[in-house]
Amino acid sequence: MILNLHWCRALLFSVLVSAVPALAGNLGFMKDSPYGQFTEQDLVVFNETLNDVLSHGAEGEPRSWSNPKTQAGGEMKPLKSFERKGLSCRTLSITNKAKGRTATGKYDFCKQDGGKWLLTN
Repeated sequence: MILNLHWCRALLFSVLVSAVPALAGNLGFMKDSPYGQFTEQDLVVFNETLNDVLSHGAEGEPRSWSNPKTQAGGEMKPLKSFERKGLSCRTLSITNKAKGRTATGKYDFCKQDGGKWLLTN
Protein backbone atom coordinates (compact mmCIF):
# COMPACT_ATOMS: atom_id res chain seq x y z
CA MET A 1 0.00 0.00 0.00
CA ILE A 2 1.45 3.38 -0.98
CA LEU A 3 0.32 6.24 1.22
CA ASN A 4 -0.32 9.81 0.18
CA LEU A 5 2.42 12.33 0.89
CA HIS A 6 0.46 14.33 3.49
CA TRP A 7 -0.22 11.23 5.57
CA CYS A 8 3.41 10.08 5.23
CA ARG A 9 4.65 13.47 6.42
CA ALA A 10 2.47 13.22 9.49
CA LEU A 11 3.64 9.66 10.09
CA LEU A 12 7.32 10.44 9.84
CA PHE A 13 7.02 13.67 11.84
CA SER A 14 5.30 11.72 14.58
CA VAL A 15 8.10 9.15 14.59
CA LEU A 16 10.69 11.89 14.88
CA VAL A 17 8.94 13.60 17.78
CA SER A 18 7.86 10.42 19.53
CA ALA A 19 10.04 11.31 22.49
CA VAL A 20 7.57 14.08 23.39
CA PRO A 21 5.01 12.36 25.65
CA ALA A 22 2.32 14.99 25.06
CA LEU A 23 2.08 13.97 21.41
CA ALA A 24 1.73 10.25 22.04
CA GLY A 25 -1.98 10.47 22.84
CA ASN A 26 -2.76 12.22 19.55
CA LEU A 27 -1.54 9.44 17.25
CA GLY A 28 -4.62 7.20 17.28
CA PHE A 29 -5.31 7.88 13.60
CA MET A 30 -2.08 5.99 12.76
CA LYS A 31 -3.04 2.74 14.48
CA ASP A 32 -3.37 0.91 11.15
CA SER A 33 -0.04 2.14 9.74
CA PRO A 34 3.34 0.42 10.15
CA TYR A 35 4.22 3.18 12.63
CA GLY A 36 1.15 2.34 14.67
CA GLN A 37 2.45 -1.21 14.95
CA PHE A 38 5.98 -0.26 16.07
CA THR A 39 7.10 -1.12 19.57
CA GLU A 40 9.35 1.23 21.54
CA GLN A 41 12.28 -0.97 20.52
CA ASP A 42 11.26 -0.67 16.83
CA LEU A 43 11.24 3.12 17.17
CA VAL A 44 14.71 3.12 18.72
CA VAL A 45 16.13 1.06 15.86
CA PHE A 46 14.28 3.15 13.26
CA ASN A 47 15.48 6.47 14.70
CA GLU A 48 19.10 5.28 15.11
CA THR A 49 19.14 4.12 11.49
CA LEU A 50 17.48 7.32 10.26
CA ASN A 51 20.01 9.56 11.99
CA ASP A 52 22.94 7.48 10.74
CA VAL A 53 21.65 7.43 7.15
CA LEU A 54 21.04 11.18 7.21
CA SER A 55 24.52 11.89 8.59
CA HIS A 56 26.59 9.24 6.79
CA GLY A 57 24.58 7.40 4.13
CA ALA A 58 25.87 7.44 0.56
CA GLU A 59 23.41 8.61 -2.08
CA GLY A 60 21.69 5.76 -3.85
CA GLU A 61 22.76 3.14 -1.31
CA PRO A 62 19.83 1.66 0.62
CA ARG A 63 20.16 0.82 4.29
CA SER A 64 17.87 -1.70 5.90
CA TRP A 65 16.74 -1.73 9.49
CA SER A 66 14.92 -4.47 11.35
CA ASN A 67 13.91 -5.74 14.74
CA PRO A 68 14.09 -9.56 14.69
CA LYS A 69 11.90 -9.76 17.80
CA THR A 70 8.92 -8.03 16.15
CA GLN A 71 9.84 -8.54 12.48
CA ALA A 72 9.27 -4.82 11.89
CA GLY A 73 11.72 -3.20 9.52
CA GLY A 74 12.25 -1.21 6.42
CA GLU A 75 14.67 0.52 4.14
CA MET A 76 16.03 4.06 3.87
CA LYS A 77 17.79 5.33 0.77
CA PRO A 78 19.37 8.78 0.42
CA LEU A 79 18.30 10.17 -2.95
CA LYS A 80 20.02 13.57 -2.99
CA SER A 81 21.79 16.16 -0.86
CA PHE A 82 21.13 19.87 -1.21
CA GLU A 83 21.23 23.18 0.64
CA ARG A 84 18.16 25.13 1.74
CA LYS A 85 18.42 28.47 3.54
CA GLY A 86 22.03 27.72 4.45
CA LEU A 87 21.23 24.32 5.94
CA SER A 88 22.48 20.92 4.75
CA CYS A 89 19.51 18.88 3.59
CA ARG A 90 18.82 15.41 2.23
CA THR A 91 15.96 13.64 0.51
CA LEU A 92 15.34 10.05 1.60
CA SER A 93 13.07 7.35 0.31
CA ILE A 94 11.73 5.47 3.34
CA THR A 95 9.78 2.23 3.41
CA ASN A 96 8.51 0.77 6.69
CA LYS A 97 6.89 -2.61 7.29
CA ALA A 98 5.18 -3.99 10.38
CA LYS A 99 2.54 -6.66 10.95
CA GLY A 100 1.59 -6.95 7.28
CA ARG A 101 1.44 -3.20 6.67
CA THR A 102 3.77 -1.27 4.36
CA ALA A 103 4.24 2.47 3.79
CA THR A 104 6.64 4.22 1.39
CA GLY A 105 7.41 7.88 0.84
CA LYS A 106 10.05 10.50 0.01
CA TYR A 107 11.02 13.00 2.69
CA ASP A 108 13.28 16.05 2.95
CA PHE A 109 15.28 16.61 6.14
CA CYS A 110 17.50 19.56 7.02
CA LYS A 111 20.20 19.59 9.68
CA GLN A 112 19.52 22.37 12.17
CA ASP A 113 22.17 24.51 13.85
CA GLY A 114 22.14 22.24 16.92
CA GLY A 115 22.90 19.21 14.73
CA LYS A 116 19.42 17.66 14.84
CA TRP A 117 17.82 16.57 11.56
CA LEU A 118 14.27 17.82 11.09
CA LEU A 119 11.64 16.84 8.55
CA THR A 120 11.04 19.87 6.30
CA ASN A 121 8.40 18.80 3.77
